[in-house]
Amino acid sequence: MLSRRYLGDLLSGRKRATIRLGRLRPGREAIIHSGGRIVAVAEVVEVRHERFSELGEEEARLDGWSSVEELKRALKAHYPYISDDDYVTVIIFGAVRRVDMPEGGGYGGMRPAALARLALRSLQLGEEERRILEAVAKYKSIRRAAIALYGTAEARRRIRRALRRAAGMLWGRRSSSQ
Repeated sequence: MLSRRYLGDLLSGRKRATIRLGRLRPGREAIIHSGGRIVAVAEVVEVRHERFSELGEEEARLDGWSSVEELKRALKAHYPYISDDDYVTVIIFGAVRRVDMPEGGGYGGMRPAALARLALRSLQLGEEERRILEAVAKYKSIRRAAIALYGTAEARRRIRRALRRAAGMLWGRRSSSQ
């Protein structure tokens, strides 16, 4: 997920990396979500894991900041409980291709909140699935539902998996997460 505030920098090439709390595995490309839409696909050329305290001017420049102090301030604003010993993942992008499609493309073309409401009305759901879909319907955002339910936006994968399962049940096909 990328804040709309940084999207222009990514698409212009000024921002060529992103730094996230925790450890991620390298992949061939990253799908960039912003504002409830998929806005870009970026080639991932390198993934490094570093302690927050070890971030330097190179990482700041790659992430579109003019100094490491600015970068660390921004990361602390996004991750208020980050400490110097926490690991972050530095994801360095190559080519970035702009796209514009609904984030819910895997949800039968429906927006996540609309799918959640339909599934809640139409399906027999387990307790956890019901709780997740109620949060998506209430907050109208995968990110806000993840924060409300699990205390972190990093839990979005769990929300998306529940939405894909609901879409699969509604339209009689196997869930794409299986």
